[in-house]
Amino acid sequence: MEMAEAKAEEAATWVCWDIENCPIPNGCKAEEISQKISLALSKLNYLGPISISAYGNMNHIPPSVKKALSSTGVVLNHVHVNSRSSSSRIFRELLDWAYNSDTSNLIFISRDDSFCSYLSKWQRDRNKNVLLAHPPNASDSFVSSAKTLWLWNSLCTSLI
Repeated sequence: MEMAEAKAEEAATWVCWDIENCPIPNGCKAEEISQKISLALSKLNYLGPISISAYGNMNHIPPSVKKALSSTGVVLNHVHVNSRSSSSRIFRELLDWAYNSDTSNLIFISRDDSFCSYLSKWQRDRNKNVLLAHPPNASDSFVSSAKTLWLWNSLCTSLI
């Protein structure tokens, strides 16, 4: 893990969570996810404000889980069943972040390697800081698109 650079320490961090491809891991409580992400960031000296947006078909998530996530500030964005529309929505949100946001830190939680080249480019050319949380089966190209990585399961099940 790489510690935050000075310019990133106090900067805001946006968490873009592909809940379709990276669901809540077994053994993790929905109401603790936000806190666990904050803790992981603070251990690397990312101390700025954090916002978390989850994207996916929310119809598959039990109401109690949606309520628990929402109660901790996770913004749930329903995307219709078609997985292509989910990727498209996430891509539009990522583009907006990369080109229009003052937030310089991004945690992308996914396994969708179709975003690799964009994540690398934004980090290199747009002076954005990309961090990834991914499942164990993520592709090498996806994993290499960021300097800071977490396994999604271990991030969510770490001790608070």
